[in-house]
Amino acid sequence: MRPKGAKYRFILKGRMIRLLVLFIGLGCAGLLAEEAVAPIIITPSEVAAQVGKVVTVRGKVEGQKTSKSGHTYLNFGGRYPNHVFSCYLSAKNFLEPIPSFEGKEVEVTGLVTMYQDKPQIDVSALSQIRVLEEEGSQGSPAKNPAEPSS
Repeated sequence: MRPKGAKYRFILKGRMIRLLVLFIGLGCAGLLAEEAVAPIIITPSEVAAQVGKVVTVRGKVEGQKTSKSGHTYLNFGGRYPNHVFSCYLSAKNFLEPIPSFEGKEVEVTGLVTMYQDKPQIDVSALSQIRVLEEEGSQGSPAKNPAEPSS
């Protein structure tokens, strides 16, 4: 004969296991859903409408400046103070000097915030910045001379 209350402990134990499995399942589903959502790619002039969102901005770095305190700023859509968007790289996150991105076409991914009435992304790792290939190397492949032209 079972002691009084053993039946209820068994039922509670079963419910706890079901809840644990449910929470683990929901957690995995959330991770999969998060990975499936890729940031949208926008131009520097479109960033202001995306405040609070994680986006990828594709554009040419018009100016790069490192302050006396070691912070680096990448400006897009014009040189400072006429830029439309900037990236802020805090000195505390980078022990090595920041490479030059000025004049290069890049993609920067991160959370858009506003600073002094202009949109910006705080870059905490260089992996958030991807330099795109030069336009000349992305052209169409040369025709094979052995192929007849149509």
